Amino acid sequence: MNKSGSNLKTVSFKTLGCKLNQSETDAIQDKFKEKGFEVKPFGENVDLTVLNTCTVTNAADSGSRAAIRQAVRNSPNGRIAVTGCYAQVSPQEIKNIPGVDLVLGNDEKYKIFTYLDELKNGKLEEPLVFVNDEGGFANVSEDGFISATSRTRAFLKVQEGCDYYCSYCIIPFSRGRARSRPYEETLLEARKLVDKGFQEIVLTGINIGTYEYEGKETYDIADLLDGLQQIEGLKRLRLSSIEPNTISEDLLELIRYSKVICPHMHIPLQSGNNDQLEAMNRKYRIDEYQDLMNRFVKYIPDAALGTDVIVGFPGETEEHFANTVNFIQNQPYTYLHIFRYSDRKGTAASKSKDKVDPKLVKSRSQILHQLGKKLKQSYYQKYLGQTLPVLFDQVKDGKSVGYTNNYIQVEVESAQDLQNQIHDVTLKGITDKGLCQAILTDKSKLAS
Repeated sequence: MNKSGSNLKTVSFKTLGCKLNQSETDAIQDKFKEKGFEVKPFGENVDLTVLNTCTVTNAADSGSRAAIRQAVRNSPNGRIAVTGCYAQVSPQEIKNIPGVDLVLGNDEKYKIFTYLDELKNGKLEEPLVFVNDEGGFANVSEDGFISATSRTRAFLKVQEGCDYYCSYCIIPFSRGRARSRPYEETLLEARKLVDKGFQEIVLTGINIGTYEYEGKETYDIADLLDGLQQIEGLKRLRLSSIEPNTISEDLLELIRYSKVICPHMHIPLQSGNNDQLEAMNRKYRIDEYQDLMNRFVKYIPDAALGTDVIVGFPGETEEHFANTVNFIQNQPYTYLHIFRYSDRKGTAASKSKDKVDPKLVKSRSQILHQLGKKLKQSYYQKYLGQTLPVLFDQVKDGKSVGYTNNYIQVEVESAQDLQNQIHDVTLKGITDKGLCQAILTDKSKLAS
């Protein structure tokens, strides 16, 4: 029997937005399970629905509102709790949606159980709103909330907030200032995740390259990775997106020689033009980014490298776009994440009058998507015929699917469920869906 909100017995969750949001939802969901709640899929009629929202664009706001209204329709007599970035930035908008009972900011989402007794007696006439709107976000520690995500891979949040204020981004306003999880606490959580059976941990945060914790010593992101890679039983450690100006020689060298840290980085570019980078308020210029690419190739030449590109940022000309394409073609990228610029109310860029025609943005985006496919295929092609270890994380269309440590997605035919197992495979070909077909080369290790 649950100990919080005594007559609330069933709960469902809906996550919108980024992987960090998903990891936070998963952490909270696990706590609900520990307290005796029955977790049901979103869409079912439940006593309580928790929505973790996104506000990265105006479209994200609209999607969050639509999900809230859907939750109200799904559970007309159930209680609706809304948290996340949209709740942080626009709590009054959410409060005005009929059927909402509880609005929690990003600093309050982990304290949800302290508010449940307020909801136990039925729907509220007036929603309760608890949002720290002063940018306090005093502590990134989450009271023992473990960031487990699946049977195979766990996303471990090590950092929160951002002080960069890129002109297109609302996140500093929704997540607060940059702050880091204590070093020893992070190692402790990672050990718990490994003890639970997770073989890969992905470090997440809003701006993880700015990780810095002052304890007995001062620890940066390279120090944290070094400490984590020494945890017995941890097979893989992977970085999520990291800003180019935060990547040190020590970090690249650490990845180069590590047997645990995956040879895979995701380093945003956004534009191949200095004037656009300046307008975006990015913390680097093209010559600095090129220097980083030179060092990347020097230290980890075979690593997977992804990047983010914004298409159609205000003022982007044909020449700007051509420069970006040319720059990308001359870098060691293996895949691209392409984002069409979208206004976000409250950001500096949204006030610009020099907007790009949406049809032009779409056509430019399509060009980059085709380039991204070629880069990925070219990288995969280099490894055909080679044997690599794969951590399998799902079964799709009757085949086991997983990733090599250098982020090649692989599928194999197997009569057994290989989830959360690492097996050597030989890469044989590339599918129409962009995966590598492979055959198991260590069948003798399979359980009988």
